[in-house]
Amino acid sequence: MGKKKQKTEKKTEIIDNKIEDKFFSEISTLAEGIIDLAKSVLPFYKEFTEDVIHERITDINEIERQLDYMLSFCFDDEILLLYKAVLRKLYDEYPDTVCFYVQGYRDMYEDDEQVSEDV
Repeated sequence: MGKKKQKTEKKTEIIDNKIEDKFFSEISTLAEGIIDLAKSVLPFYKEFTEDVIHERITDINEIERQLDYMLSFCFDDEILLLYKAVLRKLYDEYPDTVCFYVQGYRDMYEDDEQVSEDV
């Protein structure tokens, strides 16, 4: 291999590494922002959960809408606990809705391998 080709490959490798580093840095910043967003909505979902449990919110359409949004943040353990609490409250009256949201969680957060091992 000639020296010119080696230099070109090294330059290409350096450029590729810089692009990769920038990409991972941007992804990391985005992930931190999403985690911060989850922490910022936590007080709202705590109140929402309390309202559902104490039957201050009973409109199933409103509850489902909030569960849709909440599901996006279930990577956060505290929000996941609230999500489960709402589903437990709904189970007796709306078992199909609860099954739908449990499956939504599984589809979004569980590995296929883990699910097949559990079966």
